[in-house]
Amino acid sequence: MEHELGPNFAPGLDRQELCHLLEHAIQALEEVIMVDAQGRIVYISDEYSKNMEISIPDALGKPINEVLDHTDIPSVLKSGHATKGVVYQRKGKNFWISRYPIRDGEKIIGAVAQCILGTYLETDQIEKKLRYVTRELNYYKEKYRQASTARYTADNIVTGSRTVLELKETIAQIALTKSTVLITGESGTGKEVFANAIHSLSSRKDKPFVRLNCAAIPDNLLEAELFGYEEGAFTGAVKGGKIGDFEAANGGTILLDEVDALTPNLQAKLLRVIQEKEVKKVGSTKPVPIDVRFIFATNKDLLKLVEEKSFREDFYYRINVINLKLPPLRERVEDIPLLTDYFIKRFNSELDMHITGISPEALALLQGYSWPGNIRELENCLERAFNYARGGGLLQAEHIKLTPSHAAEVVPLSLREARAYAERKAIQRALSAAGGNKREAARLLEIDRSVLYEKLKRYNLTDGDGGEE
Repeated sequence: MEHELGPNFAPGLDRQELCHLLEHAIQALEEVIMVDAQGRIVYISDEYSKNMEISIPDALGKPINEVLDHTDIPSVLKSGHATKGVVYQRKGKNFWISRYPIRDGEKIIGAVAQCILGTYLETDQIEKKLRYVTRELNYYKEKYRQASTARYTADNIVTGSRTVLELKETIAQIALTKSTVLITGESGTGKEVFANAIHSLSSRKDKPFVRLNCAAIPDNLLEAELFGYEEGAFTGAVKGGKIGDFEAANGGTILLDEVDALTPNLQAKLLRVIQEKEVKKVGSTKPVPIDVRFIFATNKDLLKLVEEKSFREDFYYRINVINLKLPPLRERVEDIPLLTDYFIKRFNSELDMHITGISPEALALLQGYSWPGNIRELENCLERAFNYARGGGLLQAEHIKLTPSHAAEVVPLSLREARAYAERKAIQRALSAAGGNKREAARLLEIDRSVLYEKLKRYNLTDGDGGEE
């Protein structure tokens, strides 16, 4: 049977003893003020009076909004809803205040507020923490946006190279399966574009595409990023825990770039994920089933790393189901004019400019460069050229800024490529010596003018207007 004070109080406690306890409990809370149902002040602690700089005898019995400016306690009395962790300013001081309604059943009979002076919890520290939380929230918002769809499609793979055209045909076929893919190639060769294209060609195209650069995240955070974690799993873990990239990609595709950066321990854990198709969050023993298509990418020779014992052999053979090896740009020189045209169109749109093309001399510079940074370096080079060519028109040789140590001759791989390379260079030199006059250039080359026109078109060395005769 419940005693007269209600079920939340100890049996045998009388009202006088209870009032004594409650009085001292309120005093222990230090900075406290209490009002009745009409908003009249019925209690003020000494600390609250001192910090708020109000007189207890003068304030007791008065409506609270006559004693404190801009207080929200009347709103709490009216709405019955608490307000927690609100910054309140008075006489140059900052307070961290929480306000609560006092109820008797459904009836509101008063309100109580507790505050902490800014000297205890500095406002600038609060603001820093809020800024950090906001940045973190924006980071995950952007991550979720990126996870919603692939950024590129097969249309973004610009090529006339037989090797790359065959790769495009391959990804159209493998996109229909769930097999794991390993994309290898030098930095800047377009590994992420190919991974995106595989996803966009697959039945998973409307599901998430998640990309993670394994080298960009410290080892001690990478596992939590991939697998997620439970609340309290480690110091600094977000309240409520967090899902990992594997769960975020569920139903879709995940690209793990620079997979060579994974530690052997993480390689072993990923091996289990791929085989068992389930993940366990950090701090949890409960497995979560996932349906994810795995794509891995690297610019390293993984087999060599296996031989050096720095990459797990079992993991290597598990991820190397389908291998796409992307050629460097120096081995697909014939694509430079096509890629240049593609980037000129893109930068015209992005930079609101009107570049009409590229001069033969400027294109010759691009084709004679070794491109250690591959397509990404070409992209950056052309964007830089746009900034030097603010007047519009053609990109000229003076707009092209290259690293001198890499501006070397490209070594062709076959007799066919060597022949084409030699012809292109000879035509460029003849045109330069003839001042652009095609009739004179044909004479210097000892070929018919119609043959020159055909080769100019083949090597994209003219815009087809005939030029000077």
